[in-house]
Amino acid sequence: MNDGYEEILVKKQPTAKDALLKGLVLALVVVPIAAGILFAIPFAIPAGLILGIIGYYFLLPRLDLEYEYLYVGGDIDVDVIMSKRKRKKVGSWSKDNLEIMAPTGSDQLASYMKEGKVRDYTSGDPDIKTWTLVYATERSADILKLELTDEIAQDMRRYAPRKVFFS
Repeated sequence: MNDGYEEILVKKQPTAKDALLKGLVLALVVVPIAAGILFAIPFAIPAGLILGIIGYYFLLPRLDLEYEYLYVGGDIDVDVIMSKRKRKKVGSWSKDNLEIMAPTGSDQLASYMKEGKVRDYTSGDPDIKTWTLVYATERSADILKLELTDEIAQDMRRYAPRKVFFS
């Protein structure tokens, strides 16, 4: 059987929001510890350490993200990897439920973009070509933004020739 198979790993670029959150976590650690040392507040140092541990284990891993796409025979699975330590399955989408696939910003996508929220699983780099895929679900539509290769796009066109557009 000649099914297309490909794995793609995409590292998300840090944004200004990510830098702000990292600074906030640092401030939540430094300010209580400094206040505890300068003003002899007894519970400030343990509070700063606890806030630091919480930020380190729960907030900072969500800022270092990688997306892994697994493409097998027209079906796409997306996983998110947080800080190279924790993997979470985002979802699986079948070629049978594909409504449309086109480059992001294409005119063919205009009517679908009103149906739901776009789930962005890209690096955020504006120089990289991205694809928008719309899948029908029982409640609405899943709209995915992915960084797929041209080989995957050609293979998807083999499975759904009237649903895959290149312009």
